[in-house]
Amino acid sequence: MWLRAFTTLMLLATISLMIARPLIVGPTPHHPAKRAQALAYSERALGFTALLILTVTGAGLGAIKLTRLAKEEYRRQAQENMQALIQGAIADREAKANVGNESLD
Repeated sequence: MWLRAFTTLMLLATISLMIARPLIVGPTPHHPAKRAQALAYSERALGFTALLILTVTGAGLGAIKLTRLAKEEYRRQAQENMQALIQGAIADREAKANVGNESLD
């Protein structure tokens, strides 16, 4: 359950960051910008990009793990279903064999 919440949170954080990019990073400085302005913009852009990469990676890894868990559960359930089917077939065959033996007596 916590993995699903984590993955959803990371996905929502990624979408929120992408929408809020202009507010977080701000406008690009004009071409003859001062070095301090360009440096401040670069730092904001780098921090934003790093945070975006972390949230995308977190969402992706969470989704991969959720997929693996679902696949594992599917395999386990398929194995249980197959065992139940085989046991039912064996029980039916034994019941038919017992009915055949009773009619010969």
